[in-house]
Amino acid sequence: MLRLCFATYLVAFAVCFANAQNNGRLDVKPAPGDPTRFVCDIGFATFTTPKSWTPNRSNKSTYAILTQAGETSPKISKMISIDAGKPVDPTSKALAEGYAKKSNGKVLEKTIDIDGETGYRIQCQPNPNKVQPIDCIAIIKDGRAILLIAGAKKTGETEEAMNELVKSWKWKNSAK
Repeated sequence: MLRLCFATYLVAFAVCFANAQNNGRLDVKPAPGDPTRFVCDIGFATFTTPKSWTPNRSNKSTYAILTQAGETSPKISKMISIDAGKPVDPTSKALAEGYAKKSNGKVLEKTIDIDGETGYRIQCQPNPNKVQPIDCIAIIKDGRAILLIAGAKKTGETEEAMNELVKSWKWKNSAK
């Protein structure tokens, strides 16, 4: 099941380590022409880290956690988690609606294109006292539910990074 809470995030983040090489789930290489960014391969997709963000390892359903360069746990101001697992809902829209309901958020009407596939964006209310999910993109692709979950203390703090992530996202080994 793909049910997450940010408390689990922070525990998972504590066991991550930055700029790792290949562990079979996350392969990280410097981005050509930009030493501040990284090209990440998570098996079913590749993406380039947003400017000023660093990839970190995780485990279980979380393939990668991106944090602001220079930030380490427990002093994280914002983060993006890339999670994947078996779908508990039949469609990307139903997945988004289920996540929104559990997160006290709302699914935006406008869909988002992720390398030719339709995703749904969810906005959640921030908490100025803690980092928690505020922006999520849900998609089901090739029998896999994928959530790109941005957490911060204020709305808008991760929007640019999420848009950069989506723009660089490329699916692997499947028909579009």
